[in-house]
Amino acid sequence: MRKALPQILFVVVAVVAAAIGFHDRVPEVLAGFERIGWVRAAVAAALAGLGLLATSRMWAAGLTAFGHRLSTVDACRVFFPAQIGKYLPGLVWPYVAQIRFAARHGVPAAVTLAVGARFLAVHLVSGVVVGAALLPGQADLSLLIAVPALVLLHPRVLTALVKRMPAKLGAPERLPMTWSSAGVALAWMVPAWTAYGLSAFVLVTPLAPADDMLGVAVTSTGAFAIAWVVGLVVVIAPAGLGAREAVLVAALAPLVGGAEAASVALLLRLCHTVADIALAVGFTRRDSRGGTEGE
Repeated sequence: MRKALPQILFVVVAVVAAAIGFHDRVPEVLAGFERIGWVRAAVAAALAGLGLLATSRMWAAGLTAFGHRLSTVDACRVFFPAQIGKYLPGLVWPYVAQIRFAARHGVPAAVTLAVGARFLAVHLVSGVVVGAALLPGQADLSLLIAVPALVLLHPRVLTALVKRMPAKLGAPERLPMTWSSAGVALAWMVPAWTAYGLSAFVLVTPLAPADDMLGVAVTSTGAFAIAWVVGLVVVIAPAGLGAREAVLVAALAPLVGGAEAASVALLLRLCHTVADIALAVGFTRRDSRGGTEGE
């Protein structure tokens, strides 16, 4: 249990921070629930969870490329409790937590940081591609973000970054950064963005015109991808809080109206937060039991 205590405390602090971010929006969220319904919100949260599971496999594939293969459960034990750190102010907390939690499995800090950097780049590149393809009007914004993200995704750039990390971080034995491994990571984002897009679509459909559901699905997915990318770039906002919602409202308002778009954006944020917390808490409990057995 002592081994799991830092992880438990980290998750508790992050959950409290996430709850604080919602406390003054409860009336708006409840109004959205009244129009959209609890069942759809539950389905959206489940779909968000499936998307998060796909990204956890993408992260684990990065570890495997460095020769550190973790079981699915062990990878989730590291990934999900660390990821909830995004609800704390600042971009660094998920990566700081990943270093600490992955070290239990013998993963050097330099490897964890490199995998985290590629995780970030893959999200940015894939999100930009999805957003630009499905929302052509956002192409200029997408290209502005895509260029630096593609540079970071380049195997030579990542390899150079790892080589320049301080020796005390534990340099990896090999640096297998290739376009092939990057392709595997990008492939995992297909089910991730699909699940995320469906989570938005489920919430939008009761408010949108019923004669063009395909168009609604396309717009919902593209809007979420661009909103996610913008929320990630705005590092001063925990988990992109506010920035992501503003983009979602702007993209969805022509489809469903401003007030309705705001309800969807807030509910979607809540659904993803619930999914984040459920996975973090679930795998923290698993890790706690595992830690007890290992002592």
